Amino acid sequence: MKKKTYITRTVKVACFLLTMLLTLSFLQGYALRRLDHHTSRFKGYYRQPNGAVDVVLLGASEVYTGFSAAHAYEKFGFTSYPYASESITADGTLLALKEIVRTQSPKLVIIEPNAYLYKREKNETNDAHIHKLVDNVPLSSCKWDYIRSHTQGDETYEYLFPLIKYHGMWADYPRQGKKVLNAIVQDVRGAFYLKGFRTTVGKFLAKEKVLNQQILTENKTEKLNPNFEKKLRSLLDYCKAQKLNVVFLRTPHLVIKDTYGRYKRSCRAAEIVAEYGYDYLNLEHEWDKTGIDLQNDFYNYDHLNIYGTMKLTDYLGNILQTKYNIGKHTFSDGQQEEWDTSAKYFNRLYRHCDELMRHTKPAVPEEDPIRFDEDIDTFRMLDQQ
Repeated sequence: MKKKTYITRTVKVACFLLTMLLTLSFLQGYALRRLDHHTSRFKGYYRQPNGAVDVVLLGASEVYTGFSAAHAYEKFGFTSYPYASESITADGTLLALKEIVRTQSPKLVIIEPNAYLYKREKNETNDAHIHKLVDNVPLSSCKWDYIRSHTQGDETYEYLFPLIKYHGMWADYPRQGKKVLNAIVQDVRGAFYLKGFRTTVGKFLAKEKVLNQQILTENKTEKLNPNFEKKLRSLLDYCKAQKLNVVFLRTPHLVIKDTYGRYKRSCRAAEIVAEYGYDYLNLEHEWDKTGIDLQNDFYNYDHLNIYGTMKLTDYLGNILQTKYNIGKHTFSDGQQEEWDTSAKYFNRLYRHCDELMRHTKPAVPEEDPIRFDEDIDTFRMLDQQ
């Protein structure tokens, strides 16, 4: 009798603990955490088997808005993926690169250097921008080393267990419920067909004088913030130590008086990168070669719309194919079907955005802009086309 009672209690305790574990996992994984396009992008990356990605693009929002992995696959045959986060920090860039090395064996890593071009260090301590990356990195030795060296006290636990930071998110319901449903559907589906891409519909007409034509014929430089130069050199040292095949890429922007200094710091970064023997594709300095139209191919000063994305992807893809010998991917285990589907969905998205921009007001709405990324509404719309 006592033995039976003991077994019953043990089973009850085990069931209770299992229920608590599952509840906490659900709360931390879905209900009480930041869920946005970053969540989808990183989940999609980490679902790729090792060796499934030929080229990884690392950087800030210019990466996931300016390059389409699905279009590059359809046109050139190689696979790629953006390991990118909005306003990624310099320290976050090194963490991201270590994660890429840990999880994939890409033929090439393309590094977008925006994190090193700020004049001041305010972005480096921006809590929101840091969490957009770190929250979406699974617990690993790389993440643990980052947390130990960048946090202290209660902040450490917030990075290890996002549930602690976002416990007050109950106030966002029922709006948050749609994001939770979207995340669950994505996990069940298991495929992320836009491969981390995000776009905003519209054509941006600059209100200030644009200097892009001027910078075609100059190569002026400006010193980097000393701390950012130190961190850039640390990143380059890591690349050398790991014998990585990397290329730096500065995507086109609409350069104006306020961002002219950033352009010149980019040119200085190119000199530093060259010291280490790496290429720096400064497309701000040769934006005209990409075919990008300054009046039609941006949705704001810093980001390309889907027209610009097509042109940048075509231009960069051709360079990767001819200069860096990135050939067609050899598929296994049915992966090619997923990439074929990705190309199909991207083409549908392009046609839809093109239709909106040709038949509606061309300017980007200042309030509630139309954006498309990897979510339920986007795919419901695309499936109806």
